[in-house]
Amino acid sequence: MELGLDRDATRYRRWRNVYFAGTVVFGMVTVMDLAGTGYGLSDSDYVFGDGELPAEIAIFAGGTALTAACAFLAWRHARRRAEQVGPAGSGLWLPPLTDRDGDGQVDLGVETARLRPLAVRALALLVLWLALLAGGLVGFAALSASADRLLATGTHVTGRVLDAYHPRRGSSTIYVEYPVGQDWKFAEISWESDRAYVPGQAITVVYDPADPTRVRTPDETNDDQFWSWVCGIGALGALGGIPFSALAAVNWRRRYRAVRRTGWRIASVTVVPDYPVRKNRHMPDIHVEYRDGSRIMLRAAQSSHGSVPLKKQPNRLAWIGGTDQDIVVLFPHGRWRTPPYAVPAYPLTTREPQPRSPVT
Repeated sequence: MELGLDRDATRYRRWRNVYFAGTVVFGMVTVMDLAGTGYGLSDSDYVFGDGELPAEIAIFAGGTALTAACAFLAWRHARRRAEQVGPAGSGLWLPPLTDRDGDGQVDLGVETARLRPLAVRALALLVLWLALLAGGLVGFAALSASADRLLATGTHVTGRVLDAYHPRRGSSTIYVEYPVGQDWKFAEISWESDRAYVPGQAITVVYDPADPTRVRTPDETNDDQFWSWVCGIGALGALGGIPFSALAAVNWRRRYRAVRRTGWRIASVTVVPDYPVRKNRHMPDIHVEYRDGSRIMLRAAQSSHGSVPLKKQPNRLAWIGGTDQDIVVLFPHGRWRTPPYAVPAYPLTTREPQPRSPVT
């Protein structure tokens, strides 16, 4: 299928995603900074370090400015694209609606309505990611508060460094002994500061009188490594998932509204995965031929609704709806499911006529 590439559409999609991701990321940083600063100001026991409060204010101001800038650029980018496409832009991707584009095997009105819950599902996932991020941050705050309480209320004794481990991979630790009454205890403490340790060095050890195995030093908080990993992995996963879920929620809502405006066009569709495996791989291409003989090449968008399982049946029946970057390919059924299956896509080309006879 040799069609002319719609490079403006590809460029528009790339920058639209960049601006949107920037809005989400910078907005998230701004909100997190505001929440942290508010917590510090509301907690009478919290003491801001030298220059910490001005730095927090600067981060908030910078984050707000960058969020507003990305949102404005996204709006201006969308406006320019709309002006470029024009009011009759749907004809670039869809042929005129005819009686031959009827329901057939599926109720197209019902399937249009089913696109909206996909946006709601993505929004619910976004809320879960936000909750996971909040849980990770609260967990880190709880670990820090626990370490601070131990430093303030624990028993301070002079111990000795038995050994220090600083491997190339993995966590650095120091192995210490310290007196508890008439006995000597041994503990392994996480080494996270820049302080140097050598065997035989005297060191201040702080332990919990109720649980002498719970220890730290003035420089090493020795947080519970299991919960630190849980909080860290949860927070990192949430930071990665939030932009994708937010983008999915917005895009599915846009697709729903676009399909509701344009309706569906019946077509013959072939899914072509990017095989064999190589560098710079992309999502599967979707070759579309409409009933009037015109053709267009789409590419599946990144989504949990993937198109790869549908590759083994070329020229299969499907419906195309939406416009520009908000196109949906509706298959009568998926590979393992009976209900109709919607795959998000975007155009690689504009619709072009085909010289041979139309598809029947």
